[in-house]
Amino acid sequence: MRATRGSGPGCERKGSSVHRTASAPAIATLICLVLLGIPEQVDAQKIGQVERVQPSARAPRATVLEWTSAEGQPYWYRLPAKKSKRTPNLVLMLHGTGLNHGWSFWNYPVGQGKFRPDDIVISPDGLTPGNGDTFNFMQGKKDGEQIAGLIREFRKNFPIDRVYVYGHSQGAFFAYWFAGAYTELVDGIVAHAGNVLEVNHNALAKKKVAIGILHGKADAVVPVECAYRTEKIYRDQGYQKIKLEIVEGLTEQAGHWPLPTQVAQMFEWLDSVSADHPELALDVAKTQLEKKSPDFETIVSAVIRARRLVKKAKGEEREKIEAEIELFEQLLDHVARAHRTKLDADAEEGDDSFDAALYFQVVHLAFREWPGWVKLSKSEVKKSRKQDKQVSKALQLLARSPSAKSVRGALGVLERASMSTELRTLEQELERLSQNEKRVPKELAAQIEGLVGAKKAERAAMQESVDQRHRAELMTFRKSHPELPGS
Repeated sequence: MRATRGSGPGCERKGSSVHRTASAPAIATLICLVLLGIPEQVDAQKIGQVERVQPSARAPRATVLEWTSAEGQPYWYRLPAKKSKRTPNLVLMLHGTGLNHGWSFWNYPVGQGKFRPDDIVISPDGLTPGNGDTFNFMQGKKDGEQIAGLIREFRKNFPIDRVYVYGHSQGAFFAYWFAGAYTELVDGIVAHAGNVLEVNHNALAKKKVAIGILHGKADAVVPVECAYRTEKIYRDQGYQKIKLEIVEGLTEQAGHWPLPTQVAQMFEWLDSVSADHPELALDVAKTQLEKKSPDFETIVSAVIRARRLVKKAKGEEREKIEAEIELFEQLLDHVARAHRTKLDADAEEGDDSFDAALYFQVVHLAFREWPGWVKLSKSEVKKSRKQDKQVSKALQLLARSPSAKSVRGALGVLERASMSTELRTLEQELERLSQNEKRVPKELAAQIEGLVGAKKAERAAMQESVDQRHRAELMTFRKSHPELPGS
């Protein structure tokens, strides 16, 4: 494996306090296994042989499962063995150059339930093709949107506490970038054997994101000087939570490869410093209000989180935070009522040109967690949930028996379930299957392309319409509430 060095040779040790540990046991054996492409665990799954199951509360627990991202890339995931009082974190494991999504599960005991057993763990592929059947994570919107989409998808289907990103080598380069570009979605990173390049060191990231830097002292691929340089950059930028760990006692060949013990310990450090505070959650919502087109799904999630966490604050601090939460709650209620008014007005006018079902679907994707919206739209929400079940059944059938018959049945569901929040997932699965000429005839593939293409175009146009209403209602609310951040 070779990783992009970026500014590797130019990395200079600037001096810092470093925690050093001994090397992981049996590292030489691990190196051989990785280089030969042989899974470390005897019972590890093989590419193409993992059961495909849509991520949902009904998915099997404590087993390795496969699904596909919106961009068409397969990924593996594992749910906790059982539900517990603690809400699980979401952990994304990003591989390095010339590898694939099996790497993380082969080199860390995820499938065996020994690595982050109480969390949801995902191992995706990058989007830039490498050698053979491998992919790379490149710093930019294309790869960024895939990882962000996975985070949003799992948040939609599961209760999630914090979101952590582990990146190895090229994946570490990407993890640094992602934490700055999608700060509102990530709480901490473990960057292993990487280097920081161009990163948006925004104010929210400096307060919110914990930066764990892990590096072998003898690393023949990405020099250890990059770790020292990276730590200095983050400290100079004013990040509040940073840890640098240099692992000694490794050979140059071993220094760049997996370190399960140290990585697990670094995640434990993330747990210890990433404790949530309601003010941080509100900072996420405030950051959205500064954007040209605020993401109300993120605002809803942040406000709900702040309300849940406010009990941690005390005295005058709590009173101040309570007032800010109430202001955001009023904003969300205002926008939710505006959407409800639009739907009710259309029902009275009987405007055939307005697709009320699609309008509801787009709004509901953003407001489905907001109690005020759910209360205002009880009948539509009930219908949407019923359609979600129909879509889920169609997806299960496609996973078990991907045939022309099951595809035609799924197309029928796609046309009927116009209010389901799972339609995009069904569209993605149909598009994936349409590439398999042995299972899906060309004429059926063309039918999929036509219907899915039309659905996407209609939804994109409706999304723009809903975003315009969001901006308009936000402006209206600000006129009567100048104390709202960003006013």
